[in-house]
Amino acid sequence: MADVFVPLSLTISQVFIDGDPLYKIPNYQRPYSWTSDEVEPLWDDLYTAYQNNKEDPETDSNYFLGSLIIVPQEKGYEDVVDGQQRLTTLMILFNVISKLFPEINLEIDAEENPNVIKISKIKNCIENTNNISRIKLLTHPQHQNDFKFLILDNKDFSQLAKPNKKEIANSPKHRFINTAFIFYTKLIVLNNTVAGEFINYLFNQVKIIKISCSDRAFAIKLFQVLNGRGLNLSSADLLKSILLSAIKNDLDHDAFVANWQVTEQLAEKTDTNLTDLFTFYEYYLLAENPKKSLVEELETYFKGKDSNDIIYDFKKFVELYYNEIYTKDDDKIIYSFWYLTWATYWKTILLTALHSKYENIEKLKLLLRRYYYLNWIAGRTLSQVKQTSFNIIKAIKNKTKIAEIEKMLNNKLEEDKVLVLVLKNLEGDIYFEAWVKPLYLMVEYHQFDDDYVTWIEWDKKLQLEHILPQSFKNKKEWKYISEELGNSLLHTAANLTILSSKKNIEAQNYSFSEKIDIYQGLGKNNTKSDGITSFRISQKIVDDYNENKYNKMWTEKAMTERYNWFITEIGKVLEIDVSSILKTVTEKIIG
Repeated sequence: MADVFVPLSLTISQVFIDGDPLYKIPNYQRPYSWTSDEVEPLWDDLYTAYQNNKEDPETDSNYFLGSLIIVPQEKGYEDVVDGQQRLTTLMILFNVISKLFPEINLEIDAEENPNVIKISKIKNCIENTNNISRIKLLTHPQHQNDFKFLILDNKDFSQLAKPNKKEIANSPKHRFINTAFIFYTKLIVLNNTVAGEFINYLFNQVKIIKISCSDRAFAIKLFQVLNGRGLNLSSADLLKSILLSAIKNDLDHDAFVANWQVTEQLAEKTDTNLTDLFTFYEYYLLAENPKKSLVEELETYFKGKDSNDIIYDFKKFVELYYNEIYTKDDDKIIYSFWYLTWATYWKTILLTALHSKYENIEKLKLLLRRYYYLNWIAGRTLSQVKQTSFNIIKAIKNKTKIAEIEKMLNNKLEEDKVLVLVLKNLEGDIYFEAWVKPLYLMVEYHQFDDDYVTWIEWDKKLQLEHILPQSFKNKKEWKYISEELGNSLLHTAANLTILSSKKNIEAQNYSFSEKIDIYQGLGKNNTKSDGITSFRISQKIVDDYNENKYNKMWTEKAMTERYNWFITEIGKVLEIDVSSILKTVTEKIIG
C-alpha cells in the first residue's frame, strides 16, 4: 500500500524544478492575500539569513521557509492545499529577479561552481518550456489573467507604482503589484555581485518541506493539524516550554506561569510581541551577534539557571520597554528614535542601558540618535551598523564611560567616511529619501525650548510639501521662477516643508499667496479651513510672508535662506559641521 503522504525537504530550486512540477491553486482556496506585513518580513528574514551565512557559513546554512502540501492531479498539475501564499510570493520574486538581472552570475563557470544560479534556471522555475510553454504556477482562477499580465508578462517592473492601502486591502491584483514593488525596491539597490550571491543562497539553501498527499481530504486534514497543533508555535512559546520543563515542583510552576502571564499581557499592550522582546533580551544577554536561532541560543544560555529567576528578570526587562520606551511621553529624543530604521538595535541598546542602570543614559541617547541618523542619511545598511550596535551593548554592560563610547562612535563615523556621505546627500535632492520626514520632525521638535513636546505621527498624517509646486512650469503664477532654477531647487531642502496630509492636498499647485492662506488656515479664495499649520517650521514661512521679508514672493533668496536655515538646524541637532554645503544666492543652489 502506498504511503498516504510523502514529505521531502527540498531547496527552492528543487521545489520548482525536480519532477518538473506544475502548481495550481484550486478554486476553493482564497485569493492571494499577502500584504507588506508579510512580504517585508519575509524579505528581511531571507536577506538577513543570507548575510549571516556569508559572515559565518555555519550560521543559517539552511533557512526553513515553511511547508507545502500538494495533491497530484492529471497532466502533471499539483493542487496546492497549503503554501499558495509563499509559492505566489516566490514566483513574483523570480519574475522581478529575471527582469532586473538578466545576466546574473554570467561570469561564473558552472562547471567549477555547479550550484551557481543563472538566468536559465530562474526562468525554468517560472515556466516549463519543454515543447509547449506551461507556467509553473497557475494562481487562483479568478485572478490568473491579472497575474499573467502584471507579473509574468511584465517587461519592466520599474513602471509599477505602489498601491495605496485601500487598493491593497480590496484587490488581489494590487497585492500582486505591491509584492512586486517591494521586491523591486529591495533588489534594485543591490549590485550584480551581491544579487548573485543572494540568489545562489535563495535557490540552494532556503528550504521547504513539500508533502505530497494521495488523497485531497487527508491533505486538508493534515493542513488543519499542522496549522493547529505545533507549526504555529512561536519562539516565545518554545522558550516557555523549555523553561517550564526545568521546573520540578508545583509552587515554582505556578509562580512561573503567573509571571509569564503578566509579561505576556504587558507585551500585548505594546507595538511588538514576546518573540521580538526575547530577541532584544537575547542581544542584551549575549552582547554579540547570535550564531544560532533565538531558541537555540537562549536554551543554551538558560541551561542550569532557575526558570523563575529568568522570567522575573525578563518581566522587568519588558516593563522597562513598556514604561520607558513605548509609552514614554514628552521626550523628543525618544520620539525621534521611533522614526528610525534598525529598531531592534536601538531598542536593545536603550533597554540594556535601562536594565543595567547605566549612569549617563541621557547623553547615551543623544549619541545613539546621532550615530544611527547619520548612518541612515549616509545610505548605510543594517549589516554596516550591526557590529557597532553589539559593541555598544557590550560597552554598556561593562560600564564603559560615556566619553569612551562617544569616542568609539566618532571613530567609526570617521573610519566609514559617514559625514562626507551625509553632507553630499543633504546637499542634493532629498524629497524621495526615507529619512527626510524624520529629519524635518527632529528639527520641528527642537524649535521648542521646553521639554514638553507632542508626538507627531509621521506615516499617515504627515506630508512633505513642495512650496514651489512640482508643476510650476505650467502655472502662470510661478513664471518668475526660471525653469533651470526651479528644477535645481524643487526637491531640495530649499523648497520643502511639512504639513498635515489634508493641508498638503489643499495647497497642491496653487500660487504662493494662496498657499500662505492655506498654511494660515484659510482655504483657496479665503474660504474657511481647519486652522493654522501646527508645525513651527512651516509657520516660519508664513511669518516671513507677513513681515514682507521677500516681497511676499517665494524667490531665489527666500529659497536660499530656507535651505541654509534647515541645513544649519540639522547641523545643530546632529552635531555636525555643515558650513561646507551652505549656499549663497548667486550660486542658485545648483550643485
